[in-house]
Amino acid sequence: MQPLYVAFDVALAALSARSIAVLRVRAPWTSAGWAGTLGYCVAAVVEFGNDALHRPASYVAYAFLLALTIAFVVAGIRDEPQAEPWWWPTHVGPTRAEKRARV
Repeated sequence: MQPLYVAFDVALAALSARSIAVLRVRAPWTSAGWAGTLGYCVAAVVEFGNDALHRPASYVAYAFLLALTIAFVVAGIRDEPQAEPWWWPTHVGPTRAEKRARV
């Protein structure tokens, strides 16, 4: 068992859940990326918290890592808004296009 990895993954899972709650349907691909992050964190907690399940949980974690990467890339291309501030989201921030329009 590796308690530091478990603690980090639990904290990231909480951030992921908060980001999903803030974004909801306003940014579907970004929310999907955060859902993939949440799934990755759960798989990583199992991977690093239970030696017997390390190998199968690592495969699941890599699958979620691939899914969250794809979702965040698509969200970036679509210029979806992000949950802000990054350390504990409270609101939906502007897109890059909205930021450029303000300047």
